[in-house]
Amino acid sequence: MKHVTLDITNILSKTIGDEGLDWALLLSVAAKVEEFKKTVYNNTPFPFMDFNLLRSHLKDIYKVGESIKGLNIKNLILLGIGGSSLGTETIFHALLDPLHNMERNKIGNAPRYFILDNIDPHRIKRIAELVKKENEETLLVVISKSGETPETMSQFMVFKDILSTGKDYKKRIVIITDKNKGMLREIVKKEGYLSLPVPEGIGGRFSVLTPVGMFPAWIMGIDVKEILNGAQSMSEHIENSDYKKNLAVIIASILYAMDKKGKIMHVMMPYCERLNAFADWFRQLEAESLGKKGRGPTPLKSIGVTDQHSQLQLYIDGPKDKFITFLFCVNDSQPIPESIPYLEGLDYLAGKDMKELFRAEFLGTRRSLTEAKTPNITITLDEINPFNIGALFFLYEMVITFMGFLYELNAFDQPAVELGKIYTKAIMGKKGLEEKRQIIEQELTKERYIIEF
Repeated sequence: MKHVTLDITNILSKTIGDEGLDWALLLSVAAKVEEFKKTVYNNTPFPFMDFNLLRSHLKDIYKVGESIKGLNIKNLILLGIGGSSLGTETIFHALLDPLHNMERNKIGNAPRYFILDNIDPHRIKRIAELVKKENEETLLVVISKSGETPETMSQFMVFKDILSTGKDYKKRIVIITDKNKGMLREIVKKEGYLSLPVPEGIGGRFSVLTPVGMFPAWIMGIDVKEILNGAQSMSEHIENSDYKKNLAVIIASILYAMDKKGKIMHVMMPYCERLNAFADWFRQLEAESLGKKGRGPTPLKSIGVTDQHSQLQLYIDGPKDKFITFLFCVNDSQPIPESIPYLEGLDYLAGKDMKELFRAEFLGTRRSLTEAKTPNITITLDEINPFNIGALFFLYEMVITFMGFLYELNAFDQPAVELGKIYTKAIMGKKGLEEKRQIIEQELTKERYIIEF
């Protein structure tokens, strides 16, 4: 059975001419990646690839799970941002029913979930009001590798204050953070909250297969073992497959070679609504890992069929700087009724199925882009299930790792993000950052060019 298939026909020069890649050139890049891949797997330098480590945390997840098993949990509130939330959002969006929060019986008796990945006060206030009403039926999961993320810490302060008015509230708070350091770890030690570790050496955007993503998934009744099985199976494919037929090696080589041809806008376009959030997860993975030293593609999200009516015009007739990755999945059946008698123009839809129309929209869009010589690849999943989602996560973690090698970049840091965090803390009055605060205050006193309505 082929779980994941890759079609690269529409990036080749024999298909789209000068805008495409020569097969020999692509293989020359892939051969370089292959040598790096061998080094990686022989030495296993990256902890996110260590499946003994990843699986060892399942027993920790089950242990914490046993501690909350008897609680009547109706609401899961997850506090986290970036890599602390996007993977979980992807898993939930793919594997839970779209009406899950309205119908709690889709996977066992899993709770409603609310992922707070922003600090907009309007939403925080509304969720806080809900928690006040259902205090003792709410589980709070707080995720921050550093244990000092200001957005997450401010949320924690708000919701911990609310929960503390309820009975045995400490049993309903789970903190996932660095196992040795950080303010959240200090809080765990002093307050005695349930806790799980973010493994050493695994950054947030690579952490979905750790307790960061696996514990929330387990709470919702999702088969986390099968997610890891899919990821490990993909790892075995990447390690053992010939580089000419290796998903991660070929995708990484294509993306890099396309960037060198000026295709600097990388659009991920799911034609499968359950994979929409995967495009969000991938945007962070690619942007933070590769956007360094003036290099790296710009990842964009586009939704099929929705964005055929908003962005497709640009992709076909705009600047030739786009590269498209389609994500497609085999979908559910939803019959279309017979035609409305007095409207002959709808006969072509009568008696068909929505999945036929969805596929036709995808094929039509792909063909129109190909005729416009916009390079595109298609990744197809035979089914949306935990195994395939795990495989897809690991595939792209390795794609980005290989691209870091090609760009000669460290794919695992994000130095440019740190300055913004420092300024935020300075503005809020953190001690030791008075000089940074003064810079902001001076900026705000300068003459500003403002237009008003």
